[in-house]
Amino acid sequence: MSSLLSLVAFGLVLLAVPGLAGTRPQEVRINKCCRLGEFYNVAERLCVAGGIAKWVPRIFLPAKGQLYKDLGSAPPFMKFTEQQQPETCPRPNVYDVDLVTLMGNGSLFLNQKHVLVPVPDYCIDEKVALVCPERPTDVLGADGNKGGQMDSLQAPEKTSVVLRCCGSNFAYDRGNRTCSKLPRGHELYDSKIVNSPYVELSYGFPACKEHAIAGAFEESRLQEQTGSVTTDSGKIFASGEFCLEHVRDDDRTVYVFTCSEHFQPASVPIAKQDGRLVLYSAGLLISTIFLAATLATGLLVPSQHHVLHWRCQTHYVACLLVGDLLLAITQLSGNSITGPACTTIGSPLFSRGGGYCLAAWAQKKKHPFMRGKVIYN
Repeated sequence: MSSLLSLVAFGLVLLAVPGLAGTRPQEVRINKCCRLGEFYNVAERLCVAGGIAKWVPRIFLPAKGQLYKDLGSAPPFMKFTEQQQPETCPRPNVYDVDLVTLMGNGSLFLNQKHVLVPVPDYCIDEKVALVCPERPTDVLGADGNKGGQMDSLQAPEKTSVVLRCCGSNFAYDRGNRTCSKLPRGHELYDSKIVNSPYVELSYGFPACKEHAIAGAFEESRLQEQTGSVTTDSGKIFASGEFCLEHVRDDDRTVYVFTCSEHFQPASVPIAKQDGRLVLYSAGLLISTIFLAATLATGLLVPSQHHVLHWRCQTHYVACLLVGDLLLAITQLSGNSITGPACTTIGSPLFSRGGGYCLAAWAQKKKHPFMRGKVIYN
């Protein structure tokens, strides 16, 4: 939906340009990466025989304010130059056709980046679009202070991609839990999220149902080579697992947004000198000693092994022994047990007790003479 709104906005801008709003559109030349009857193979990075008749990606017509209805085909005024790949960069980026939209004037709109790419900087084909990276504007202007662009060979190569949650001149609204457009003159208007020339910005939230703010963003914690970020708590999020954005009606702080399942709020700290933890642990350890002695005594008396009461008691005592031992380990470890170790200890605590007691109950039900009698526990 946001991409469609952006397309409409760009369409209105294009209509405002003289010569683009005529009743009869002028012929527009589009570069096709391969010849007709061929398609671009991404793995081999060359054209191979094949292809389909309706290969053209979706086209937005600014004059009508809508997408071209005949999907896969092009309007009559749009012509294609075959086997013409971009020459403005040595190695263009590859985009899936679902992530781009052709504009009526020949420009290519990158849906995630909200950027228009001129005709010489891209070519399209059946499944992909080859797009040259953005050429950053030189501070002084490479064309004599006329706001030109640096040559693509001089521009730093982008090494990673980082998501910006809302997009340029947008900020996150906590109250409405959505992105809202900033008015011109707002302190966050035209503000930058990342200043590194090696990081390429894309737009959107991570793919999940619920999002949470993991903490404030510091650019010194961003890995330019991989696009990963480290929060104040030490949690590392890979590129694609987070996005960066300002929060409206807040200061200029940039926040890290991530999926709720990737982010666990910090637990409430417990004072290490709390004497109750020592008492709990000592009591549980003493209990395990007596339970182990009870279990060993039962095993050393062969005359009782045939008695059903002994079998039930053995299961029950073993259950208590394992449970108390794991609880003692948990108390002594405090907050240091996390991740797989936590689930490894927690699973037996919830499953073994029920399993042992259920086994004891099953043994009782097998023998009619034990029905109605109470098993000692």
